[in-house]
Amino acid sequence: MNTAPLQSIASLLIRRVFAWVILCVIAISGLQAWMNYRAIEDNFNMSVNDVAHAHLPLLSVAIWDIEPHTIQKQIKLILKNTTIAYVVIRASTGQEFVGGDANRMAGGQHIIFEIPAPTDAQKPVGTAEFVVDRTMLKNELWRSLIIVVLGVLVLSIFIFVAVVAILRRDLERPMRQLADFVKNLQANKISTRLELQLEPGHIYNEIDLVVDGFRTMQARIEKHIANQDALVLERTRQLETAMQTLKQLSITDGLTDCYNRLLFNERMPAEIQRAVRYGRDVCVVFCDIDFFKNVNDQYGHAVGDKVLVTFAQSLKAELRAEVDWVVRYGGEEFMIILPETGLQAAIEVATRIREQVELLTIALSDGYGLRITASFGVAELRAGDTVETLVHRADQWLYFSKTHGRNQVQPKDDQHVVPESKPATLSRL
Repeated sequence: MNTAPLQSIASLLIRRVFAWVILCVIAISGLQAWMNYRAIEDNFNMSVNDVAHAHLPLLSVAIWDIEPHTIQKQIKLILKNTTIAYVVIRASTGQEFVGGDANRMAGGQHIIFEIPAPTDAQKPVGTAEFVVDRTMLKNELWRSLIIVVLGVLVLSIFIFVAVVAILRRDLERPMRQLADFVKNLQANKISTRLELQLEPGHIYNEIDLVVDGFRTMQARIEKHIANQDALVLERTRQLETAMQTLKQLSITDGLTDCYNRLLFNERMPAEIQRAVRYGRDVCVVFCDIDFFKNVNDQYGHAVGDKVLVTFAQSLKAELRAEVDWVVRYGGEEFMIILPETGLQAAIEVATRIREQVELLTIALSDGYGLRITASFGVAELRAGDTVETLVHRADQWLYFSKTHGRNQVQPKDDQHVVPESKPATLSRL
């Protein structure tokens, strides 16, 4: 995050506007002062000329008639114009008449007018010298300049204040609202709509463009998040499916599609605990394909695999879906787990399976069919049994079946003669 001190755009614009206002005040004041100077100087000269032209005819008559009293009276009238400090009237006869403040002559401007004769304007009867006091001109110029500067300054201050108020209202406040909204926006509330508190009569401007752009960005981010959520959900489903597949592969025998011994070791203790807790029956059937080694040795492992697959399918065909389950315990040995099943019912299930297996004919590539049999040992859960003791008892009954002729289920519910077991034989399909 940037830790540099915040510089308000409105303040920056205000400072720049103020600088331009000062430059404009100086420029306008200078121009106005120069124009006023020209106007005042022109008015000043015009005023002097007007005085001269107004009194020269009277002075001409007074000099022509040789009336000193009238000449002095005209001088007094001329001196009523405060811009004229001193007056000297020189007649062509050598007479000289003066009037005014001699102390103001030092810095004055001397203007000489010829006094024409009353009868012939081409022949002057004397001259009138006006000493003009330009101090009045300077004072007037300064007064005019001060008025101009004050006027422009007041106008500039008014404009400056108005600009400051407008910038703060229309720029700084909306920008701060936008900054506060962005700063306080939470990731889980990205869809919160940005609303600025604008002044009545607001006109669409660049601030609104920024707001619209931010809303567009919000919509795109929200859409992106939704897409990412959907993608994550899809990836999660795919991962769960993959994990389920991996789990299924880890607990399933790849050849026969029966559960493997790993799952048996994990699941069987819970099966026994549930049966004990609720007082329910559970039986296991240990079965083994008779003379399976001979099948592998005589026909090869490919045929042996086919025998195992066919045998596993026969086992599953006689079981209850989602209740009973089959485990390939090792090699040609399979374990059937029968929850909610007593010993007599388990013997009947094993008997049906044995009979179905005995009827199987497994087709070979040379046109012959292979027939097999299987031996079964059944054990029921007893008080104090563990997985090991239950499996051991079923294994003992299986061994009994294999050592007493094979192709049978032990224990039996009757004492009929055990048929003589036979090895796997070939028959024409």
